[in-house]
Parts: sequence; structure tokens; C-alpha cells
Amino acid sequence: MVQIPAMTKRGNGRAPLSVVVAIIGGLALAGIIFTDDLRSLTEIMEKKEDKQKEQKRTSLPAGTRMMLTRPVEKVTPPPPVEKVTPAAAAAKGAFDPSRCSVTEGYWAYNRSKKLHYTDQTCPFIDRQVSCQRNGRPDSDYLYWDWHLDDCNLPRFDPAALLEKLRGKRMMFVGDSLQMGQWLSFVCLVNSAVPYTARTMERSTTLSVFTATEYNATIEFYWPPYLVEANSDRNIRLGADGRVLHVDAVELHAKHWKGADILVFDSYVWWMSGSRIKTVWGAFGDDGYEELDAWVAFRLGLKTWANWVDANIDPNATRVFFMSISTTHMRQLFSSPSIHDPSELNS
Repeated sequence: MVQIPAMTKRGNGRAPLSVVVAIIGGLALAGIIFTDDLRSLTEIMEKKEDKQKEQKRTSLPAGTRMMLTRPVEKVTPPPPVEKVTPAAAAAKGAFDPSRCSVTEGYWAYNRSKKLHYTDQTCPFIDRQVSCQRNGRPDSDYLYWDWHLDDCNLPRFDPAALLEKLRGKRMMFVGDSLQMGQWLSFVCLVNSAVPYTARTMERSTTLSVFTATEYNATIEFYWPPYLVEANSDRNIRLGADGRVLHVDAVELHAKHWKGADILVFDSYVWWMSGSRIKTVWGAFGDDGYEELDAWVAFRLGLKTWANWVDANIDPNATRVFFMSISTTHMRQLFSSPSIHDPSELNS
């Protein structure tokens, strides 16, 4: 029989140090295991409670139909309208086109101003570009005024403009952005024209607003590239299928002749890709060559500019060209709490 020796005590009556260490280590290990188990149990219970809350929040009775709703926009109280004293207005001086720059200024919020029109009051605005009719809940973006740094910009006077257009033909030429400019211009003057003294004729290429009492027309002609392209009539043709005749413009330009004011615009459609299929001379669409977009753009604009130089009398017709405009992608115009004008002009 093997006998296990009994634990002996030291002369001072205390347990050996190794035993004490072993006991303390065991208690520490047990504490760690218990803590981990408790933490895991707590996490499981918290996840179970969160899942129950989520089910309670999202579960619907059988047969219930869900409807997605637009979140309610937080309305920020507009800042007080800046009051311009007579002295301050006099210091700026009246608007003089020869010395006042319309490009140097700042945007200011003015909720008290009277709007010339909205997309609900102008009958010519298409539904696809009508913010209010499509459910936009706010209207603060309508109340921003452009103030010049050194001059007082007079309020737009539609009757005075129509008087200047009496007996004249004004035409906007370009893409859908230019169509928006044309529609906005028409809506501005429309308030000064009686319903019985105006007509509107619209087609896919040429649309004409006529103020009969003034014998004036405000027209829009659609050539998104200005030069001729196989997509001028077939706008559904994708970018891969478009071929531009970068040296041909006469098919469109024959509609521009005789106008007293021509306002051109072209750039958005040129940005559809890094390369553009182009042809020139007698080559058909199948004999195209792909060019860098900026190269094709320069060739197209050179063709357009050459036509203007050769066919437009600057003493009889004023010509404007609008290039890329500010996009304001950061939605700052929807926030009347903006006080720093530089944020709107950056």
C-alpha cells in the first residue's frame, strides 16, 4: 500500500508558499471565467431585447400595406431680412451697365420679396421640372436675391423688357438647360401679357412664345451640340450611338437667321463620355473617328463661331454664349440660415 505523506507544517505553522499561490491563481481564474460568462450572457440578453424591439417596431398586421413617405424636413427659421437704408442704397448708386459688373456680388435671403412666378403659377413649366408639383415641401430656395457689390440691381420689370423686345425676335439655342432658361424667361414676361394677347407653339425642335401686342417672339431651338448630330431628332440614342458632324451646322443655323437676339448654350451633352464619335466632310456616320471629348468640343465650337462670324451682322443681332454654370450641389440655397455669402459663391 502506497502511503500519501501527510502535509507537514513548517516550524512557524504557516502553509507552504506554493500552495498559497496555487489557491490565489485558481480563484483569479475562476473570477475571469465567471466575468466572461456574465458578459456573454448580458450581450445575448441585450441582443434579444433589441431584436424584440425591432420586431415590435416593424411588424405589421397581416394584409397591411406599407407606404413610403417623405421625411418631414426640419424647417430652419430664416434669418432677418437685411434692411438696406436709403443712405446705403445711395452709396452704391444706380445701376450703370458701363461700370457695374453683374458677376461681382453676393446672394442674400429675402423672404419678403414678391415672386414673379412659381412652377405652379406659370402654365408653361413642364411637370418633370416642377419641384412644387412633384412634392418638394420647402420653398426657401425661391427667396434668394443677387446683390451687386457696388451697384443697385433693379428689380426685373417684365413690361419694360417687352417694350424693348417690341417688333423683335429673341431666340434661345441649345440643350435642355437652355430650354430651362427659355422657359424661365417666358414665365418672367408672361405676368405682363394678358391671356388673350399671347400664344405658345411647342414642338420637339422649335418652340415659340408670342406676345401679340408687342409683335415680339421669344423662341427656343433644340440642337444640344449646336453642330449637327444623328441624335438631334432621336434623343433616345445612347452616347455610344451618337455621331457628330463637327464641321456641319447649316441644318440648324437656317433657323437662327433673322433673329435680333441669339442666346447660345452647349456643354452638357459633350460631357457624356471621354471620347466622342465624330465625322466631317462627305463621310457618313459609319466613317466616324473617335476623338477626345474636349477636342471634339473645340472643333464643334469653331464651326459654330465661324458661322456666326460669316452670317451675323453684329450691328443688327446681339449674340450671347453661355458656358458651364455653377451647380450648387451642396444644397446651400435650401438653407436660409446661411449667413456667409462666400459659402454660396464657392
